[in-house]
Amino acid sequence: MATATATVDALHWAVRDSLITYVTRIARGTCTVEGGAVEGEGGVFSFPMRRAVREGDDWRFSFEGRVRFHAHGGLMDILIKDPEVVVGPDGGVLATHVDGNDDDLLAVVAIAAASPVDRADGTELVWDAVSTQLAPAAVGLFGTVYPAGTEMAPIGIRIALDS
Repeated sequence: MATATATVDALHWAVRDSLITYVTRIARGTCTVEGGAVEGEGGVFSFPMRRAVREGDDWRFSFEGRVRFHAHGGLMDILIKDPEVVVGPDGGVLATHVDGNDDDLLAVVAIAAASPVDRADGTELVWDAVSTQLAPAAVGLFGTVYPAGTEMAPIGIRIALDS
C-alpha cells in the first residue's frame, strides 16, 4: 500500500491501491481530483486542512478537496469529498460528505488507535501510515466490491504547530 507524503497541514490517503488500478487501467475510467486536493506520488491523495481541534486525547480534522472515481458509464461513481477525521488513542473514523450535502457524513473507514508523534523540533505532529478498514456504512459507496473490514490504504496526517 502507498504511504503518506510529507506535505504539512494535510490528510494523505491512497484510498485503496487495487481500486485506483482497477478504475484507471482495467475499467479505463477516470480519477478526477479537484477543490484543493492533489494526487501525489504512488496515487496518494493530499487533502489540505481547513480546521484542527483537539478534544482531550482525540483530534478532529476537517479537510477540503474532492477525489472522484468514475467508470462503467457512471455505474461506478465513488466520491470522497471534504473528508473529516477523528483520531485518537482509542481509534477513529474518516468520513466523507455525500450527495453534495455538507451536513451528511458517511463513515468510510475505521482508523486504528493512533497517537501523533511530536517531531523532535516540536514544530509538527505526525500520524504516519495509520491502518484503516472499510466501515460497514461505506460498503455501498464502493459498489459492494469490498466487504466491511477490508483493509484500505493507511492514512497520514501532518500538522504544523503554532509557535
